[in-house]
Amino acid sequence: MNFLHLIDSGGLYGAENVILNLMSRQKELGYNTTLGSIGEKADEKKAIEKKAEMVGLPVEIFQMKNGPNVFGAIRIYKYANENNIDIIHCHGYKANILSGLLPFRYGNVPYISTLHGWTSIKKFTKMWAYDWLDAVMAKRADRVVAVSNAMRENWRLKYLNISPVVIHNGIQSKEEDNITGKDYKLLAGLDKIQLKLISIGRLSKEKDFSTLLMAVRQIKNYCKHNVRLVIIGEGPERDNLIMLAQKYGINDNVIFPGYMDNACNVLKYFDIFVMSSLTEGMPITLLEAMRAGMPIVATAVGGIPEALEGGKCGVLVPSGSEMNLARSITELHENKQLKKELSLKSMLRFQEEFTVEKMEAKYRSVYIDVINSKAT
Repeated sequence: MNFLHLIDSGGLYGAENVILNLMSRQKELGYNTTLGSIGEKADEKKAIEKKAEMVGLPVEIFQMKNGPNVFGAIRIYKYANENNIDIIHCHGYKANILSGLLPFRYGNVPYISTLHGWTSIKKFTKMWAYDWLDAVMAKRADRVVAVSNAMRENWRLKYLNISPVVIHNGIQSKEEDNITGKDYKLLAGLDKIQLKLISIGRLSKEKDFSTLLMAVRQIKNYCKHNVRLVIIGEGPERDNLIMLAQKYGINDNVIFPGYMDNACNVLKYFDIFVMSSLTEGMPITLLEAMRAGMPIVATAVGGIPEALEGGKCGVLVPSGSEMNLARSITELHENKQLKKELSLKSMLRFQEEFTVEKMEAKYRSVYIDVINSKAT
């Protein structure tokens, strides 16, 4: 079978890593799988394109003007026909919208749409509108996939009468273990820190790192712990978060090392993995923390409670609450037995449900079902 994975990528984040994991597994099994990278002519080579080429995955670049582009959609379907593509697999709102634009199937190539999660946290913004259009266009797909049960139950999908198949995100069963010089610099002096916290994610509003910073202030000032928080990632909120750390008097307790390739390599050097998001799909960084056997404190949003089995594999807290976050982190750190139990449970949960092998097998079943439906 021949697959084309479509995405307009803005970085190397969760959805991008899911795609590359899935494609690598498909290649291992002998399938022909190509990354279709959507972008504008002025775009430099994207991070996902570089990573795909690095791991030996073919890349086809579709350059077009931004926005709903019917001619761009036709080019994609023309490529699919000329290269005997059996399934177009769309990831992200731009790919989903493009594939849904055509009033008919160009050459009758089926496509499926994976909804990785909607990040808009305010109504009537540009992102909110794109999320809505994404949901509307998903209705035209031959099959819709949600990455969590929480995503499947989203009110937009209910309103549009869309019933997705749920396929959890998956990552490699074993983490790489290649610590670089940059990693060692980050880890310097950690042995002298009493409470070592780590969080990984795009520095954007929906990740709500500002609440995490306030929680660190609480831990430092009231719990009297010698604490260090490392937030790995880049994004538009970086300068604001650095300013907040200075304002709260914790700039010596928080480090922003920027984006790090394979950031999961350093997880094991920290005491607790923290996720403070306001909205999530099925976050890859959470799955990496589970794979590493990290004690986890995370907000009960999106697919997080599903991943952590309602709190059996990690501590869940309400979003936006610095007090709950600070208290949960402190209590978990001081309860060594609970930390040990949660670490073991999260590792077992990961192996049971979130490996790339399990994800690929479920997608393959959907592909075959769609192809067979088209053939009849």
